Amino acid sequence: MDKQFKTLADFLGTHFIYTYDNGWEYEWYAKNDHTVDSRIHGGMVAGRWVKDQEAHIDMLTEGVYKVAWTEPTGTDVALDFVPNEHI
Repeated sequence: MDKQFKTLADFLGTHFIYTYDNGWEYEWYAKNDHTVDSRIHGGMVAGRWVKDQEAHIDMLTEGVYKVAWTEPTGTDVALDFVPNEHI
């Protein structure tokens, strides 16, 4: 990804695909400043789509973002994104 992230506006509307250490691949999309979509490609819930999930999306500092939400299953999720470093 060649895009440089500095502001929250840079982050919103971005689509990410990432893999956890256990090999599970996830797809994630920041639709706007309060809604995300996600799709799970691996593991016991592979194929699951969550659309229009309400989320808290914040820029912690330039290029560093925290996103948190509670899934319909009751699972709390918190992700940190540092896209300029591909993290």
